Amino acid sequence: MLKVALCGKARAGKDSVSDYLARQYGFVRFAFGDGIRKVCRELFPDQMAQAHKPRALLQGVGQAMRAFNPDVWVNATMRDIVDYRLQQTDMRRIPNIVITDLRQPDEYDRLRSEGFVIIRVIASEDVRRQRMLDAGDTFDERDLMHETEMHTDGFAVDYEIENNGSLAELYAKVDEIMAEVLAE
Repeated sequence: MLKVALCGKARAGKDSVSDYLARQYGFVRFAFGDGIRKVCRELFPDQMAQAHKPRALLQGVGQAMRAFNPDVWVNATMRDIVDYRLQQTDMRRIPNIVITDLRQPDEYDRLRSEGFVIIRVIASEDVRRQRMLDAGDTFDERDLMHETEMHTDGFAVDYEIENNGSLAELYAKVDEIMAEVLAE
């Protein structure tokens, strides 16, 4: 079983990479933000039902919960992975795992200790801003400089993908990395 974690700033292309890994290589997607989104859908249904991504709400709730337990989202996600694996009936075919949203140092430390391959996805700020606008994200400058966006540049990663081009170019870069990882 392969375990991959993707890090990078907002709209760098992490979800595009994870979607491709799922489609092309049979990865199952998990995200630290899944628990945050679940809490927000329960407590803030109107904001979560809007077409745009309420980035400030998600960041605020995520960080507020971390104030009480810094590992709250890490622990929840790792439990989800264990639960998923336990539900598999064919233990010879345990699916590959991809975590789509590595951003915090505690997340990084845990995933490193669990043997994840870490891939950073980068894109220029102009490209990322345009993707946010195209996707209808609600954001301001503070969101782009939020604490959750600042750590990923400092992580020691196994691979880095520059994603300023087309999806075909991105997928080709992912294929190169996967060829190397699968050969190990």
